[in-house]
Amino acid sequence: MVAKAEITAAVSREPKAKYFLQKFIRTNKDVRNSDGEPVRGAKNPAKAAASVYEQWRPQFSGRERRNAYHLLFSARAGTDANAVMAAARAVLEERAPGYKFVLAHHNDTKHVHIHAMVQARSADGERLTFYKPDLIAWRETFAEKARENGIAMVATRRMDHAMTRPFTKEHAGAYSRAQSDPRYQVSARTIERVEAKRQRRFDVQSLVVNGDAIAAAWQKTVTTMRTAGIVGQALTAAESIGNNFLQFRGDRTGEGQPGPAGRGADQSGQKSFLSHTGMRELNALIGDLNMAQTPLEMRRQMARVNQALDNMRKTLPPAHQGQFEQYREEVNDKMHDRLARLQFERQQQRRGGAGEPIPERDARGRDLPTRDDPREPVEPRTGAEQEKVRAKQKDANKQKARQSEEQDRKTQRSNDNDYER
Repeated sequence: MVAKAEITAAVSREPKAKYFLQKFIRTNKDVRNSDGEPVRGAKNPAKAAASVYEQWRPQFSGRERRNAYHLLFSARAGTDANAVMAAARAVLEERAPGYKFVLAHHNDTKHVHIHAMVQARSADGERLTFYKPDLIAWRETFAEKARENGIAMVATRRMDHAMTRPFTKEHAGAYSRAQSDPRYQVSARTIERVEAKRQRRFDVQSLVVNGDAIAAAWQKTVTTMRTAGIVGQALTAAESIGNNFLQFRGDRTGEGQPGPAGRGADQSGQKSFLSHTGMRELNALIGDLNMAQTPLEMRRQMARVNQALDNMRKTLPPAHQGQFEQYREEVNDKMHDRLARLQFERQQQRRGGAGEPIPERDARGRDLPTRDDPREPVEPRTGAEQEKVRAKQKDANKQKARQSEEQDRKTQRSNDNDYER
């Protein structure tokens, strides 16, 4: 069984936090706090949520974008829910000591889902971070605690499966429209990314470069599974995966593909690359990308990340440059994907929520195809006319904002996905 621990949402403002707590208590039975005690007054979710919020209020800040996180721990169908609950609580106590949280088992799905809502700031003022290395550590801890509670579970990463990168909903939307409308142009890179993931293709380049490291990771997984008492088909499959990765890499290298020695990406090279002194700062900067709220902030963060990448590249030996450039390309892909998303959201805000996606050339050729502007050019206006137009536009924008806020209040209870996913 693969360990799964992920962030599904974050809340910021007081109304949203109260609503989220109320929804959490209403949809989950037997909600318990960080002391293991049931939340009082759960039969009245509004009052119970208000009571929990009052205990959390001292650590909430109106200036923070994330004041609390919604976490999800899951295991496959048939797993002992009490054991998964105990493992999830143990993870929170170890990874987030001093942070208040509420925990509940959601039994409306086949898989065992344990939901938790945890403060982003402890009583001592320390913030809880969920950068990529943090998430990996949380999954590994969850797998460890699950094994301690009698659940055969291991933690793996996408790299361990040599799978292609996932695509975003923007990629999927552009791809689907291009399939139904030949006039709608989309980049070949987007098509390749969507089709490769849907067809579950291996990332051949990653497999050739990191084949030894991936095989070593699966050998470690096999050892962990044996220690946890896992036998039978699952153990045999894990052993076969590691052996197949080694054989595939060897075959590709024999065909003239550059092997680990030629690209500086053998097992020792990867360890040296990941343990570089600049990785800590780089991971922190990459994690801060999610805090950017506008395209301008995102570009500034991207500049800082690229500066850190440049500094790191200068200190790496030539044997490690190949793997580092591959890593840098993946980081830049993710940054430009988020920049395109922020540009799209900003354009929607300027057009009252009904704007068209930004041109593909502004999104670095990824997922938002070019569209013709249907608006006709207008005659130049005098200064007085321009003032009138600006005043009229300003009033219209205020009216749209008021209508949007009113609509949000009316439909708040039905917009579950806006708060949860």
